[in-house]
Amino acid sequence: MAEHAAPKKHKSSGSIVPYLTTPLFLLLLSAGIIVLCYALMPTHYIQKYLNLAFMDDLKTTSTTAGLNIVENDIETEPGEKPTYDKGSIVYPRFGEQYAIISAPAIKLTAGVYYGSSGELLERGVCQSTQSAYIADGGHTVIDGHVNTFFSDLGKLQLGDEVILYTKYGTFKYKVSELISFDKNDKTYVSVTENEEEHLTIYTCQPQVLGSSDLRIGVQCVPVEKDYYFPIEDDKTEEEGETT
Repeated sequence: MAEHAAPKKHKSSGSIVPYLTTPLFLLLLSAGIIVLCYALMPTHYIQKYLNLAFMDDLKTTSTTAGLNIVENDIETEPGEKPTYDKGSIVYPRFGEQYAIISAPAIKLTAGVYYGSSGELLERGVCQSTQSAYIADGGHTVIDGHVNTFFSDLGKLQLGDEVILYTKYGTFKYKVSELISFDKNDKTYVSVTENEEEHLTIYTCQPQVLGSSDLRIGVQCVPVEKDYYFPIEDDKTEEEGETT
């Protein structure tokens, strides 16, 4: 009787490749979604992490060692207190909020900090320390994030009012020029001696992806000054006249 051949054992056709490709596919898909989310993320979030400068080389690092941030209670409705056409300045320290900027036409209200850093730009808008103090004569330069406090800055028109409330007075300006310039062009933001008193406010041109090299803003001229404290010499003269 013929012997029956033993059945052949079939090798398994399975492979570890499917087990490797599936997690790899999911990993690549997740990475693609994350990259897409960052690409569509509003510019100011990207700028927050990359520490992009608005004052460019006038700005310090995003975290300033030993920075003492001071919040002040600034009155925007000073009421009936006496005011003077000329007066004394209360000089701020770096990191101090010493003003509130208001532009009613675009419903802007923001704190103004003296000096510029990433921390300060998250809290409000910043004044260059190389520029003149508010209402102290000369050229005052203020900037801020386009996707936060200065999101509507580009909507200001000629003749619109800009008000700076400080601890030492209220100062009103009107927009005299609409400006745009390259980030490397310092024509509008540089400060020179013997400049006529004026105010420059600027930010980046808004765009969906990345950071724009174009700056936009306004220049303003003073139209009204109300100081809360008289100049000491004037005060002395007044006291002398009453005695």
